[in-house]
Amino acid sequence: MQIKKYFVFTLFMLLAFSFASFAQASSVDNGTGFGGFVSGKVAGSVNWGNGLVSATSVVCPMQDTVDPQRTRALALRQGGVEARRMLLKTVLNITLDGGRTVSDILKDDLKTMNTLRGFIQNSLLKTTVSDDGSVEVTAFVNLWDGLSSIIIPPTIPFLSGIAPTIAGNKRSEVVVESGQKEDGGVDGREAEVHSGIVIDARGFNLNPVLLPIVYDGHGVGVYGAFAVSRDSVMKHGLVAYMVDGNSENFKSRVGSFPLTVKPVNTQGSGRSDFIVSLEDGAGIRAVLKRKSVGENCAVVILMDRDTAVPAETVAKDESGAPVNEAGIVEESLQDSGTVPDRQ
Repeated sequence: MQIKKYFVFTLFMLLAFSFASFAQASSVDNGTGFGGFVSGKVAGSVNWGNGLVSATSVVCPMQDTVDPQRTRALALRQGGVEARRMLLKTVLNITLDGGRTVSDILKDDLKTMNTLRGFIQNSLLKTTVSDDGSVEVTAFVNLWDGLSSIIIPPTIPFLSGIAPTIAGNKRSEVVVESGQKEDGGVDGREAEVHSGIVIDARGFNLNPVLLPIVYDGHGVGVYGAFAVSRDSVMKHGLVAYMVDGNSENFKSRVGSFPLTVKPVNTQGSGRSDFIVSLEDGAGIRAVLKRKSVGENCAVVILMDRDTAVPAETVAKDESGAPVNEAGIVEESLQDSGTVPDRQ
């Protein structure tokens, strides 16, 4: 009787550990992303709310083999290699800014490309064996857990204080001080109360990117990489794209009393940047004066679930050729057995 109780307790602990280990992956599997916008399909998806990037492979092993256990083990290994290959492709298709993808950035940088391959090779794996014998393997990494430091170029001028301007504007660059107030906006006392910034972009057709820019009515940047440190972006992401303003992840990002602004238009070839009114631009600058807002990148872009440009569209160049024809995706990840699966 005592042995039976011990067995039940051990089984319970194993199930609890498995649930805790793969709770992060499940946030993509259920399609909700805990309030974050999820782009792509099961084969390869990005949760723009929490930074989880995943890809899934399904392998159907041969039936009636002499050694079923060995066959299943080979299927698991094959599924892991294929899932990581698709995960690499998904990461390369992520848009950095404007029309540039990670593939565009790394296609001539073999050293960084090899670093990325090594990072993907060490990605976590979640495996599921179905009743029909098929094996499902999901590989996943997080943008804000080391990946962003590889795919975001070190040449980007974070925290420069020099705001970019929309092409065609007479000013090529403008030095902007945090909290600058012009044409109305949020006054100092009210800015101190706001815990974050929400760009309510629902109703706009847009494409999530890693480094969007928010411009004011004069075409001068009010928020972007120039306004925050690289360390903050590597840890939190410049913005979070959310579809549920009532989720816990939304509240943990921007707090209980964020400043909410509505863009007047989108900007750029991928419709990934935003233009707000002069008054809202001044309000954003005032809120960014709070040290905690900038340090935690407490900015959320609230969007509709089904309005993003499909990832497959972004993954093609002007001639319509897929990214994997650029010569940096075709080479499959090799499973040499030297790097253990972090399962």
